[in-house]
Amino acid sequence: MALRPKFDPQSHNLDKKFRLTKYTGLHGGGCKVPNDVLVKLLQELGANPYHDEQYMGGMIMPRLGIGLDCCVIPLRFGGLSLLQTTDFFYPLIDDPYMMGKIACANVLSDLYAIGVTECDNMLMLLGVSSKFTEKERDTVIPLMIHGFKDSAEEAGTSINGGQTVLNPWCLIGGVATTVCQQNEFIMPDNAVPGDVLVLTKPLGTQVACNSHQWLEQRNDKWNRIKLVVSEDEVEKAYHDAMFNMARLNRTAAQLMHTFNSHGATDVTGFGILGHAANLAKQQRSEVNFVIHNLPCIAKMAAIAKACGNMFGLLQGTSAETSGGLLICLPREQAAKFCAEIKKVEGNQAWIIGIVEAGNRTARIIEKPRVIEVQTLEDGTVQSVPPTSTPRRTIKPSVIEQQKAMLPEIQTQPNNNLQQHQQTQQVTNIIHSVQQPQVMQQQAPSVTLLTPVTMHEQVQQVIVQDPQQYQHHQQMQQFQNHHQ
Repeated sequence: MALRPKFDPQSHNLDKKFRLTKYTGLHGGGCKVPNDVLVKLLQELGANPYHDEQYMGGMIMPRLGIGLDCCVIPLRFGGLSLLQTTDFFYPLIDDPYMMGKIACANVLSDLYAIGVTECDNMLMLLGVSSKFTEKERDTVIPLMIHGFKDSAEEAGTSINGGQTVLNPWCLIGGVATTVCQQNEFIMPDNAVPGDVLVLTKPLGTQVACNSHQWLEQRNDKWNRIKLVVSEDEVEKAYHDAMFNMARLNRTAAQLMHTFNSHGATDVTGFGILGHAANLAKQQRSEVNFVIHNLPCIAKMAAIAKACGNMFGLLQGTSAETSGGLLICLPREQAAKFCAEIKKVEGNQAWIIGIVEAGNRTARIIEKPRVIEVQTLEDGTVQSVPPTSTPRRTIKPSVIEQQKAMLPEIQTQPNNNLQQHQQTQQVTNIIHSVQQPQVMQQQAPSVTLLTPVTMHEQVQQVIVQDPQQYQHHQQMQQFQNHHQ
């Protein structure tokens, strides 16, 4: 996707103060009814909220009702199933064309989350703000339609109907429908202990969009966050968020089949933790999802901290719009998945956690590692390289003291050691993604690092050759976050 210049209202003969986000009181995925309230409201439908099976046409067919991203309904003919979803929301950015693209990508993601790559038909839903002037209406709505149409064509589908109404707030969304054979979709219920969790887009879209509005308004909230972020950084984050929200999850859906995904969901209005919890409830096996890493648009974690708990970004509850897929993959396939999606798209995906035995819940560890993410000039999405520091050496006497203390620590049955081992498991998987070539090289010389805490003495961390030093620093930072 080509990077797009900032929307200029005057170039469309609109007032220079025109802002699409002024025509709504809620924005993007943040308009969702809270998950616990939604579950209660949907009980009136009397439908099974999760997986089921149905005998149809002489076959046992999977069925997915209310509860996750889209419904899977067995049809009467030839072992086919109808997959359908709908979604709409209010503007969260000021560029009408990009708002249309984001809305379309968001609808399609519900199909992609179940491994579907082909959409047979789309409908478009439009709410034209009754507060638009005639000029604004005739300029803004065609731009939104154009963006929605371009995204649909990028996905290989078309729009053949919909509904347009007047509404106090502007809104846009749609319906996506496809008919599939059973091997064309992946039921989201097969995660097992030992799987890992992969995320295909960074978090922080709500923080980025709100921060940009505060910057333009120069209000008290901007005065609070300008101590930790510059105007240019906010503009860059807003642009990055817009780009990521408009990006399709289609490649990830294709690779879910290639690398034997055990299930997935897309991350939107309930935040990463809310959607992880919904996916965990869906599983046939008794498992928990444990999230260790939070890939975030650059500087958004700092803004979230400066705002207290306003967003809940680091707690996993910050609403996202048209977010990435959260995918359960076999451990041995996760590295290959991440490498392949980067090869095909140029965009990075991240291993963010593990699946363990449990009671179908999800949690984020106490000190998750934040991974800063940015969109480069070529349009690819990558982690921000960590800042390197000089190598440290240790006196032999210190090394001997460290070795002497290992047996005593290893015999202590404490929870910190258990969490360290779990953290090391995730670290090893990440290592296989970021440095796969290291395993094929001859082992280099090592230098022990001074332990920061007693807990770190359980493992003698090594620094490999200079070319691998930057990667080691990233791993060391990850481990320190979990002490």
